[in-house]
Amino acid sequence: MENPNSEKNPLNDTDKKKSKKNYGKLLILLILITIIIESYSYIYIIMFKNLTPKNYIIITTQIIIFILILIILLWCFITAMNTNPGDIPLYWGFYIGDDDFKRKRYCLICNAFKPERSHHCSVCNKCVLNMDHHCPWVDNCIGFYNRKYFFQLLFYTTFITFYFDFTAFYFVYNIVLNAINKRLKYSDLIDSGIIVVTYIFTFVFSFIIFFFFKFHISLVLNNSTTIESLDKEHKEENEKFNIGYYENWVQVLGTNKILWFIPLETESGRPKGDGLTWPYKNENNLDNNNNGPKIRNENQGNHLDQVIEMGNVGSNNYATSPISPPS
Repeated sequence: MENPNSEKNPLNDTDKKKSKKNYGKLLILLILITIIIESYSYIYIIMFKNLTPKNYIIITTQIIIFILILIILLWCFITAMNTNPGDIPLYWGFYIGDDDFKRKRYCLICNAFKPERSHHCSVCNKCVLNMDHHCPWVDNCIGFYNRKYFFQLLFYTTFITFYFDFTAFYFVYNIVLNAINKRLKYSDLIDSGIIVVTYIFTFVFSFIIFFFFKFHISLVLNNSTTIESLDKEHKEENEKFNIGYYENWVQVLGTNKILWFIPLETESGRPKGDGLTWPYKNENNLDNNNNGPKIRNENQGNHLDQVIEMGNVGSNNYATSPISPPS
């Protein structure tokens, strides 16, 4: 008898993926609304309404700096959201030669070989080069080609929130002091309430994003990803990608030091490498072309088999199986 639920599973999976994508779009909308409210509160209510001839230069300078940082932040946000994190080239790893020293991992969902450090994203429904994680806040995977922009987004978000905390503190302090001394005017209650609420929110968020940014700095400097940092079972194996702070850094942010702070994609601003093969800490594991680890050629009986490591879906657990070379 045919299972009545057999045809519903694919639809359920599709619905789940659509709901996750819609959830990401709602988060983006929430972010944009928050940015508008915070910007309005800072630029108009906190700064512009307190503008006087005595503080004109200071207030104007602070507003200009805030707007510049905000523009770059939104630039990073849009770029991270719209940049393809990295697709696996078509037929990559399909042909296996005797001298092709590349370790093979296989995605059972995409039915294709995938390079080291690549993973399948259940939301995007594809394998992503050097996948760090799927970020619902930008509605995109963070991978080899857009990790730089995500890192810059964290930097400028941390910067602007602490900038908000520091430059708005004086005005919040005066509001609290006037409230304690009962000198707060009734006509200023609404504006004062908006300032205090947005300041508390920004103050708390600034420390949350700071520790999140600090975590990603550690990942970049140690040549790791969020997925690899959670993979305790293969911790020692993943540590082989750590080839020194500077080389680890340019693999994400590129070699152009100016473009470390600007979300532009140029030849020198691109991540170093191709996302397919990786240099190792132990150079003895590399071939002369630095193409990564080797396929193990094993003699089994009277013929030569090439052992290809197949990755289980959703994890880094590998199972090896011999495959006879093509005749």
